[in-house]
Amino acid sequence: MTAPEKPQIIEKRCAVVSKEKDIPSARALLRQIIGRTGIIDEVIEAQLLTIIDELAKNILRHGGEGKICVKVVRSSDRTGFGISAEDRGRGIADLDLALAPGYSEDRGMGMGLNLLKALSDDMTVANLLSGGAFIEVWKWI
Repeated sequence: MTAPEKPQIIEKRCAVVSKEKDIPSARALLRQIIGRTGIIDEVIEAQLLTIIDELAKNILRHGGEGKICVKVVRSSDRTGFGISAEDRGRGIADLDLALAPGYSEDRGMGMGLNLLKALSDDMTVANLLSGGAFIEVWKWI
């Protein structure tokens, strides 16, 4: 039995998010990367852009500032888009509760993390030891 092929990192780029006007820059970064991959799928692109929007809004709402990174990996049979967000807020008090539908720490609709989970194939949510939160989602095609 052979070991599974380790995906190769094709590209990784990050964008700082510290104000509302940074969101279009993060979206443009994603569009550039999608364009270079040669993948043309409007549904996947819309899902990835929605992920960027949700992560950026969470950064601004809960952390004030942070960064979003987009990574593309390829293996022999598929391509993966990894999008991560990191902020320097106070972190997520209760990770399990934060993933419950309708829960919000700030009177929002409480759909952000659940929407991310629904749009992605894999999601990691963690608090950083230095303070703040880290969220990473993966979409495979």
